Amino acid sequence: MSHHPGNEPPPSSDVVVLGGGPAGASFAAIVKKYAPSVRVTVLEKARFPRWRIGESTIPVANAVLRDLEVYDRLAAGEAVKKIGITFVWGADRRPWNADYLVLAEGAAGERPGQVLDVVGQDFENLRRAPQREPFTAFNVRRDRFDAMLLDQARAFGAAVFEATRATAVAPSPGGHLVRWQDEGGREGVIEAGFVLDAGGLGAIMTRGRRRRDPHMNNFAVYGYLANAGWKVTYSGRRDYTTVFIASIPRGWIWYFPIDDDVMSVGVVTSRDHFRDRLAGIDPETFFWDMLSDCPEVAALVADARLRDDVLPERARVGVSQDWSSWAEPAVGQGWAAAGDAAVFVDPILSSGVTLALQSGHRAAYTLLTARARPELDPAALWRAYADYLRGEAGAFLTLARFFYGNNRAAESWWWEAQRLVNAAGQLEIEPRRAFTMATAGFFPAPRALSVEIVGPLITGATGADADLRHVYEHSGVPAADQLAGWHMRPRTQFRLGLRTEPGRDLPPGELHVFYDLVTEDPGFFHRLAVAPSAISPSLAPIVDALPRYRTVQALMDAAPDLVGPGVAPAERLPGLAAHIVRVAAIKGFVELSARPFPAPPPPP
Repeated sequence: MSHHPGNEPPPSSDVVVLGGGPAGASFAAIVKKYAPSVRVTVLEKARFPRWRIGESTIPVANAVLRDLEVYDRLAAGEAVKKIGITFVWGADRRPWNADYLVLAEGAAGERPGQVLDVVGQDFENLRRAPQREPFTAFNVRRDRFDAMLLDQARAFGAAVFEATRATAVAPSPGGHLVRWQDEGGREGVIEAGFVLDAGGLGAIMTRGRRRRDPHMNNFAVYGYLANAGWKVTYSGRRDYTTVFIASIPRGWIWYFPIDDDVMSVGVVTSRDHFRDRLAGIDPETFFWDMLSDCPEVAALVADARLRDDVLPERARVGVSQDWSSWAEPAVGQGWAAAGDAAVFVDPILSSGVTLALQSGHRAAYTLLTARARPELDPAALWRAYADYLRGEAGAFLTLARFFYGNNRAAESWWWEAQRLVNAAGQLEIEPRRAFTMATAGFFPAPRALSVEIVGPLITGATGADADLRHVYEHSGVPAADQLAGWHMRPRTQFRLGLRTEPGRDLPPGELHVFYDLVTEDPGFFHRLAVAPSAISPSLAPIVDALPRYRTVQALMDAAPDLVGPGVAPAERLPGLAAHIVRVAAIKGFVELSARPFPAPPPPP
């Protein structure tokens, strides 16, 4: 354990991290990796290793794991390799896959059924282009995984103090005063220049500042099975598997291995359903009753038993009750939140640990960019980080609503209720229609899911016979030089704001900084990551004026007067105005039509 002399936290630190889970550990490690002179102190209330739920990553986490220099350890065998998510969900009980560069006919000529082995089901139709080794994510034991990440933060030079919790944070002239207490009762104060709160749902900095989705309030009972059959194997071996998710009459289950003989299994229903209709049933009975409702796994667990060596205090099952929620605000003067402290979304898409890794990583890059580029406004950089978090929260909540609002694979009164309360997610997709980014305004764009996966997720969840494969490739909007005769009307308010994205050919640890269209409307958060476009901040007057005009031509004609001289040659400004309209339309913030829109109704 790395400690300050005297075996207690130092009296001052450039950065203090509250929480040593994946978000906090990745933030601390990356800051120290690229800025070794920055003093980073991590306060973690638990002693590691310790158990946590949320045991499956998504492939985009691999870039973070590589930056943390732990990917090769996981790929070499310290985790179960995951090649996708197998669903029994949607129109019926036929399984479908959201796979990671999908399995295909092997190089040795294996037939499809010989490569992807799913007990009791035929997945032959899921295989596509030839590929010998699938693209993977990981199923992990969080006690080992989180300890590995925290050790990596130590290895890069962070001062880590376990069994030491932050008890209060208060602003100070130099940043913040962080009060701490360790398990021995010792107390102290750290003068912190910056605070990253990665303390989970009980985070200090975002307590009482969370927005909840009123319909995403789940009750889950989970445990770990020994002697349970694997649902999915690869080429007859346990080299790779998938997360298996199936809807059942009263909710849904997850089922996937995190070790050779450790099967993570959870059963999920709504909190109101458990309270109103299942009160008095002990959680272990509820667990087995729900599993018996799933024909796809019932035989696999016939001889299984619940383990008592994974959960704390030798428990056989655990219970959680959580609302999908996000912090508003997730940043402030001299602080930011990451992981569950910033965004907590429904577990249906296995996004939790990946969002923790990504948000901690993005927060570290934001801090490093602010240090490397003092000419930039730090508050604007952290607002860009907050917009990134809003985009992830909106995209994943939108996807979750699609799942709950469209499922008919397990008909019951419970699922009918889910379709009613998640009516905003119900989709009637025109069969065989090829969607574009603009025409599919419902289409979420999370950073934590690759474009190859989101389309199959929506298609499978809705049971639609629609072409969503190329939705990111085709904008659905005419070129800017063809828009002069078009009519337009805004769908939401938006502004020109600073944005950040990872990129190539940048100094280590820094983000690409540019200006783009952003919105504060929660109904459009799921579109924040769509079509990143660099727009000069000198064109902000055109963006601000756009909602006042009803035709693209009128805005183009007004552009030279809106911007004024010296920004760009006057003859170029109409084309730049049309380009802004096009970007707004692709993002879904503006609607375009070749015909005039009906006049809005008069105010009451």
